[in-house]
Amino acid sequence: MSNQDLQMESWLTVNDVSLHQNIQTPLSFDHTTSLQDTTPVQDTISGGLIIGHKQNEAIDANNNVKNALQTYDRFSNEVKESAQISPIVGLTTILDIARIVSNYNPALPTDQENNETKKAKVAAYNQYITKVLQNPLMHLKSNYEKKYTKITSNWKTAIDEISNLYDGITEKDKEKIKTSLHALAEATSSRSNRANTENIIAQNVIVCNDKEIEFCIYSSSVTMLYSDGKNTVRQVDFTLNETHIRFTKELWSRYSDIVLAKRCSMIGYLVLVHLIVIKLLLLALLKISIKRKLDNFLFPFDL
Repeated sequence: MSNQDLQMESWLTVNDVSLHQNIQTPLSFDHTTSLQDTTPVQDTISGGLIIGHKQNEAIDANNNVKNALQTYDRFSNEVKESAQISPIVGLTTILDIARIVSNYNPALPTDQENNETKKAKVAAYNQYITKVLQNPLMHLKSNYEKKYTKITSNWKTAIDEISNLYDGITEKDKEKIKTSLHALAEATSSRSNRANTENIIAQNVIVCNDKEIEFCIYSSSVTMLYSDGKNTVRQVDFTLNETHIRFTKELWSRYSDIVLAKRCSMIGYLVLVHLIVIKLLLLALLKISIKRKLDNFLFPFDL
């Protein structure tokens, strides 16, 4: 067994999703899409938008695995064989495992967040990236920063320019970013001389080319300051971190069986968790119903 084999085995053992009670979002396996696909992109960081020369080939291979899972037993040879020639399945599985064990869920509604939950979300995101890069099939290709500072009389101009700094994300995601920035601008304008900061994490883009599969993740921080004095000042400071990670697709077939087994176990565990939750809800409803009937029996008339 090679050192890389040991690293993969160790990574899968340490990141066993059955040891974590924070599975809240669907697996990205069912939500990968292309630029031409009109289906809305799943709002999770693992649900990548697929582009590149090998886009159609990657999507077809991914669909073949999904079809095999629907037709055969999830541990069948048909599923294994289709997964071996679908590196996208390997990539998205690793991303999903890392996301779940990091308790990172970008699909949770942001309008219900407070400062504590926002901090927790950023910490979970950082843990997610760390977990991804610890996998032996993942390699950091580049990580760079874009900075933007503007003093303007109009928040809208700055917001439009900031949203255009994100390369490759969907218009739907750009609109979400704009909505978040407009809300921040409104909060900032309500109190003079007080800075407001927001962290924004955008969905990744998966690039499939002849020699490699690369995916990009965007995280950013924006601070707005409003000064209402003799001269009204609106200042925006924006930092965008763009991380590019390469997936070693040529080694995927070597590890597809053990990674796929983890995915299939994860699917089974998700089903079990959901069934338990449903059962608990039904029991709670049954208890409420019994209590109401008992109350009506003991106290049939209002006093």
